[in-house]
Order: sequence, then C-alpha cells, then structure tokens
Amino acid sequence: MALALGMLSAPLAATTCVPQREAISVALPGFVSPAEIVLPPSATPRLGLLILFPGSDVADMDGAIEGAGGVIVSRPMRQVADRLACAGFASLRYNKRFVTGPTTVDRAKFDALNGVDFADDARAALALARARPGLAALPVGLIGWSEGTTVAVDVAAHDRSVAAVVLMAPVVASSASIAQAQYGRIGRPYLMRFATGGALDGDAIARADAGPGGDLAHIFVRMFRGFRPGERVNPLLDKNGDGRIAFAEADPIIASWYADGPDSGLGVASTARALRGLATAFTATSAPMLIMQGLNDSMIDPAAAEAFATRPDALRRVTLLTYPGLGHSLGPAVSAQEDTLLPIADKPLADMARWLRTTLRQ
Repeated sequence: MALALGMLSAPLAATTCVPQREAISVALPGFVSPAEIVLPPSATPRLGLLILFPGSDVADMDGAIEGAGGVIVSRPMRQVADRLACAGFASLRYNKRFVTGPTTVDRAKFDALNGVDFADDARAALALARARPGLAALPVGLIGWSEGTTVAVDVAAHDRSVAAVVLMAPVVASSASIAQAQYGRIGRPYLMRFATGGALDGDAIARADAGPGGDLAHIFVRMFRGFRPGERVNPLLDKNGDGRIAFAEADPIIASWYADGPDSGLGVASTARALRGLATAFTATSAPMLIMQGLNDSMIDPAAAEAFATRPDALRRVTLLTYPGLGHSLGPAVSAQEDTLLPIADKPLADMARWLRTTLRQ
C-alpha cells in the first residue's frame, strides 16, 4: 500500500545516542571483508538484527559516495546503521568483495563478480551476524539500496526467516533496463540544455561539464568529452569528424554500448549476470517490504516503484513511501538531472525506524 508521508514521518523523540561499534571481518571467497557491527547503547533494548547492502559498483560498508575532487559527500549506509541503532536495532555492514576502501578495489577481480556472488556474500554476512552472542534470537531485517535491493530480495527469497525488507530506490524491472534508460532520462536531456542545432561542440561539452548536473548527468558529459590529449569531443561519437557530436550520431552508438549481453558495457548489470529485479523475484519472498523512493531520483525512474506497489500481490505486504525533493540516495536533490547523492534526509530515516519497530514487533 502507498502511504502519505505524514503517517510515518513524525520525528522520533530527541535523544543523545552514542551507538556501540565493533570492527569485525567477514570471510568471503578469496577476500576478508572489513565489516562493522553497530549496536544500540547498552541501556537500549535490542529490537532486531539488520544486514545492510550498499549500491552498485565499488562500495565499502558505508556506501560512501565520492564527489568532486575525491571528497566523500555521503555515507548512506553508515547513516542508516547509526540512526537505527538509536532506535534499538543492531546491524552489520561489510565491504563488497575485493573492496578495501571507499574507492579502492582490486578491479580485475571485482569486475569478474556476478550478482549471485554478491548474494552469496550477503548470506555469509547474515550467518556470521546470527552466530554472534546476543544477536541470534533477534528478528532479522534486510536493508538494500539501489543494486543492494536485488541482494536483499534474493536473500529474502531463499530465507523465509527474514521478517522485514527495506528497499531504498529499488531495482524493479531489471538492472539492465535501468542502465539502458539512464541516457534517455538524464544524460540526453541534460546535454540538450547546452546543444545548438541538435549537436555539441567542445565548448558546449565544457559548459555542460561546468554546469549543475548531478553524478549521473556528468557521467554522460564525460562520455561525450574527448579522452586523449587535445581531443575536445569523443571521436567515437563524432563519426564524421567535424568536431561536433550530433545526437543523431550519438544516440544509436550509445544504445549499442548498452546492449544487454554479458560482454557489453552493462557488465554486471546485464541480465545474464545480475540478480532478478523486484518485479520478478517478489513472488518468491514472504516478508513485509518497505519501499522508499525519492521522486527526484536520477538513477532509477520513480514510476517503476509506484507502478509495482499497485500490483494486487504487492498491496497485501508492500508499503511505498515517496519523497518529493529527494534523489537516489534519499538526500536532497533539486531535480533528477541535478541529483548529487547527498546524505539521507531525516524523514526517510525516521520513517524507516518507525516501520521496522512496528514490523519486527509483529
């Protein structure tokens, strides 16, 4: 069911809260993953055990997002762990396999991983957490963000003891379809703002690069930019070599780069390598689900979550909360084109805590 924000978003009582932290590690195939257990303050009753799964590509346990100049602009999974500890929930976060820091990774090994590897790692993390003293008897919830939602849903589909699933900006149809839609939803419209006569020259691309676009918009700007010294436009997109990239030239080429195949530019997002999206995997699950979707999400079209929540089978156990003015990270975003993955706003964190309290108490 879809709920208005006011039903869940009343702020939690203000408290001074210092979560307890314990650095641990999770043994994964060929890699020992740095991890952290976050516990409520000692005087706070423990209401549940949560396992957190970050988003796509290189991601440490915090889901750290790198902005301009290499500065970390947000750590959404750490935010979730800390806020929920203060609401009474223990949690475990861990680095993805072969990831040693926010932006450091054994790239060759990491790029060989598939969605099933991420799900296997999640099950190993859950088993480790359940074996910890004081955690084994707690009801279990899973929290995924973006690509991590496919991991959470896959684990829940194979483990009926999971009592709650929170999906932040979920992959609904497929990872492939999301990636294929991003140019048309964000990249092309943003670049069109700087084009003349349906084309961009080097100056226009430079203006787009200096413009207000968010993380995803700038990925596509870099795709149009030259990549060798002295190049101002990408020669792979400037097929006639006139120093201008016309959208009529670029559109079919970019579409070919995003063709769905295991060896295409989609990589682990390809259907052959990714986990199933929520629309397909949902019927194998049984746990109540909370979907949290920013309406200014750059990466994922919010309409997908809104449509999914109207399915008859979803109406029975899915709660959808949508957030105007928030982006993919559930942080503030002026628009989808200007979504810079800022820290999670307070309302989604309060809503998440309240829903988990209610759901894991049942």
